[in-house]
Amino acid sequence: MLIQGLWVTVWVSSCIILGAALGAIMLGVLRVSRTGVIRVLSMVFIECIRGPSALVLLFWVFYALPLLPGMPQLSPLAAAILVLALDGAVYGAEIVRAGIEAVNRGQADACHALGLSRFQSFTKVVLPQALSQIVPAFGSLARGMIKWTSIVSFIGVQDILYVANNVRAQTFETTIVFCLLAVLYWILTVLCGLVFRELEQVLPLNRALRAARAPSAYAPAGAAQ
Repeated sequence: MLIQGLWVTVWVSSCIILGAALGAIMLGVLRVSRTGVIRVLSMVFIECIRGPSALVLLFWVFYALPLLPGMPQLSPLAAAILVLALDGAVYGAEIVRAGIEAVNRGQADACHALGLSRFQSFTKVVLPQALSQIVPAFGSLARGMIKWTSIVSFIGVQDILYVANNVRAQTFETTIVFCLLAVLYWILTVLCGLVFRELEQVLPLNRALRAARAPSAYAPAGAAQ
């Protein structure tokens, strides 16, 4: 039973981290838009989602939203992924914004001087450099999002916490069950951290920095010292 709940937790975690990453990039780009109205609207949206508790927002989407005319009744799994991905996206948006603003504006000006469009300069120059700032911080957020999934059992998603509670109720082994649960969450967060650490190594800017620091094969023997 725990294995089945573990796979549900892994599936939900993967979906919400991916969804949050895509949403964070979109919202982060809107936050640094040159159009004031877009910046204000994106900021208002972020604050509206970030303000309530994730559990309250989950209850609202699953229980209250279907009561409004024309609104669908989402399945527990769909509601959980939607809410947690959206919650992660609004927190990640500020990480993306900070990463983009950390890139020297002269980079974009140089791209415009070379005739690149605004889209080309952002995707080919600014964003690859900003990722070196964004990915480490988003990795920490992703580890937290794995732990956020513990609230999905409140609407009936049979994740690892849901299964652990059932096992505890049947066996009355509270200490053993929740110690095992803590270990499993720890393993998941450690694995997530390792994935993002490997992702950091393949970022364009980090690869370029490693290549610049590596001694050239054609350099004199004493040059590397």
